[in-house]
Amino acid sequence: MALCSFCGTEIPHGTGKMFVKKDAKVLWFCSNKCEKNMLVLKRKPRSRAWTAEARAAKEAALAAAKKTERPAEAAQQAPAKKAAGAKRRTKGGAA
Repeated sequence: MALCSFCGTEIPHGTGKMFVKKDAKVLWFCSNKCEKNMLVLKRKPRSRAWTAEARAAKEAALAAAKKTERPAEAAQQAPAKKAAGAKRRTKGGAA
């Protein structure tokens, strides 16, 4: 089975469209929506949330964000904020 050149879904036999460019590159499309987005509107698949490429990019970004989080630093900062809040004085001037 072929994969859609835009959204990445599998195209069942007997359905979809095959488009051959002038440079002999073959593009497969599962629907008119995918064909129009790529050929007429010249959109990139990663800019559309419903494509497999966009989902993969989002998952990669979330995984990278989790790796950069440092739970030890977050745990150290939380008590420091509480301690700073405990040192505040009331309006009456008495601590």
